[in-house]
Amino acid sequence: MPETVQLFRILLASPSDVVEEQALVAGAINDWNVQHGDSAEARVELMNWRTHAHPEAGKRAQALINRQFADRADIVLAIFWRRLGSPTGKAPSGTVEEIERAQRRGKKVMLYFSQRQAIEKEPLDSREQARMERFRRRLGRNALYGTYGSEREFEIAVRKDLALVMREVVEATRKKR
Repeated sequence: MPETVQLFRILLASPSDVVEEQALVAGAINDWNVQHGDSAEARVELMNWRTHAHPEAGKRAQALINRQFADRADIVLAIFWRRLGSPTGKAPSGTVEEIERAQRRGKKVMLYFSQRQAIEKEPLDSREQARMERFRRRLGRNALYGTYGSEREFEIAVRKDLALVMREVVEATRKKR
């Protein structure tokens, strides 16, 4: 029998260097839906540019992403490692622009910084690292963010944090009814 549930959208915001973490977030959200969705009368949809954006011309790419789906997010989950991302013309990167827009709208923002070692032969880009450090310092004045040293640590943290944040947003929505 059909039932009515609340739909919460999580925007996965990250540069291209955290592919493994992106997959772990998708798994954590799927598990949350299975384990908690029925009792919470809620479901979580994962949004990102790969699944929710479509080709379009006429504006900045990030402006199109914002309009097409990013601004509908209830929660932004952002992950950084070695790259901040590409500048958008309005922010140091698309991920940063998505975070800042969500904060201005009063949405929940979950931030994680990887401290894991790189296996790659590619050396660190010192300019990119400097951009990351400036962003993290600026962010640290008004944010509590998570760090992790391995994919397993990230998975454990994101599962725990997702349960806590979802409890908050579900309860807040119930109070408004």
